[in-house]
Amino acid sequence: MSRFSRNEALFGAQGQALIEKAHVGICGLGGLGSHVAQQLAYLGVRHFLLIDFDVVTPSSLNRLIGAIEADTEARTPKIEVGERTIKSVRSDAEVSKFSGRVADEGVTDFLSKADVVFGCLDSDVHRLELLGAMASGGMPYFDLATDIIGEGGERVYGGRVILNQGEGCLVCLPEVLNQRAIAGERLNPSQREAHRRIYGIEADALAGTGPSVVSLNGVVASLAVTECMALLTGLRTSFTQLTYRGQQGVVAKSRDLGEPDCLYCTAFRASR
Repeated sequence: MSRFSRNEALFGAQGQALIEKAHVGICGLGGLGSHVAQQLAYLGVRHFLLIDFDVVTPSSLNRLIGAIEADTEARTPKIEVGERTIKSVRSDAEVSKFSGRVADEGVTDFLSKADVVFGCLDSDVHRLELLGAMASGGMPYFDLATDIIGEGGERVYGGRVILNQGEGCLVCLPEVLNQRAIAGERLNPSQREAHRRIYGIEADALAGTGPSVVSLNGVVASLAVTECMALLTGLRTSFTQLTYRGQQGVVAKSRDLGEPDCLYCTAFRASR
């Protein structure tokens, strides 16, 4: 049996060929992005475009797929760990790397040859920046997020996947982005202090990072990779929004519709 014969049993040899032909961008190679990179390599993707600016730290080791303890001492860039993970699965993979943030000059050109892009980012500001670039280029964009909210028995945890391709997006689907947090992320230090005095919000909370657990990241990454598989092979229509509610053990498909006059969705449709 061939390497991908079990894949082909689901979506055929033609579907597998489309996966191997695809160029896939991954923005953020942390807890979510490292899962995505590994699963896409196993799925058969050969052409990767990776973007990240960060390095491995001790707190990365609970969730960063492919990272080892020596990476913390070496301060190995996460993008290098991502490439190492991909090539451990597919030695013939072609991996292009951009060391930086999604807002950096040159990112749009770097991603221009991608057929689909995954956003695995912590900041909603950066999500919006990436959404705008992908919408203008008419490029399908999967945005992934996990979160843990509350304390003790009242905790809500899980995540979500949104496929942005002109039929609803991060901006126009209900209750996706935290607009107050976005505003906070854009404040300079003096503005943050003024904001804290007025609204009682600690500056660290405006740009901080919360809990992150490997299994929650794995579920959300798997949902996103499955929707990408459906998109690339034509196995079925990909869902616009899936939400994993870990405390309930369920995955919900949203029936919400985007706004018909959304600037991002309109830009995507116009560029196709």
